[in-house]
Amino acid sequence: MFRRILTAIVGITILIPFLVFSDKWPLIVMTCVIGLLSAFEILKCTGLVRQFHLTVISAATILFTQIGVRVFEVDRYLTLALIAYMVYAVIAMTFSVFSKGKIQLSDLCQSVLMIVYVSFGLSCLTLLRDFSEEYGLVLFLLTFFVPWVCDAMAYFVGVFFGKHKMIPDVSPKKTVEGAVGGIAGVILATVVFGLAMHFGFGKQPNYFLLVALALIGGIVSQWGDLIASLLKREYGIKDYGKVFPGHGGVMDRFDSLFSVSIFIFSACKLFEQVTLFVSW
Repeated sequence: MFRRILTAIVGITILIPFLVFSDKWPLIVMTCVIGLLSAFEILKCTGLVRQFHLTVISAATILFTQIGVRVFEVDRYLTLALIAYMVYAVIAMTFSVFSKGKIQLSDLCQSVLMIVYVSFGLSCLTLLRDFSEEYGLVLFLLTFFVPWVCDAMAYFVGVFFGKHKMIPDVSPKKTVEGAVGGIAGVILATVVFGLAMHFGFGKQPNYFLLVALALIGGIVSQWGDLIASLLKREYGIKDYGKVFPGHGGVMDRFDSLFSVSIFIFSACKLFEQVTLFVSW
């Protein structure tokens, strides 16, 4: 547990400059690095990492989408990203057809799907940062805040109070008590976040929306974690990598972030007229 906590502290410290300067190029560097490492871990998990052509087009898709998100306007970017993902999938499938049995279709489909999922999740993170001048940073920080608080609370509640396994075949250590504790913890922490914005920055929170975001975000966060765990169990591995001692690989640490960023961005696009905070 001590190693896990120490790694989290060191990791957050390293991330701080990228968060502070997230309106500039450091955010793109961060998303490109996370995306490339995640793609590598996924291909390694599915046994396709030695397929050089697949590694190259996966990296190219990650770089194009993460750099392009800051180059193009939102609607145009989403269209181009969709085209990029379709082209990526078609090229990958084409290589599979001519691989003479070296690439299994099931391995390829799972790899491509997960890499597209990671890429779009990271893109949504940048889109949230650029969503508006006034609230972009708040939405951006909330996207980190929700999954990481949920994960931390679920871990500690599960360790000390967990008795009933949730889905042992997918994630052996997760418990029902931990899942409930994670959601309850993130709701409480989000309300505290709202109070901090209220008294520290003069913005009146819409607590109903904050609680709703935390509740659904906590569920989505754990769902994203289970998706990543399902792929690991499918291929019989414990962790995606060893980048973060006590946590595993990049995918192990950021899996929930991808799903939460997609959820929050989708909610913001659907309800653009609804604001979480009102300035005094």
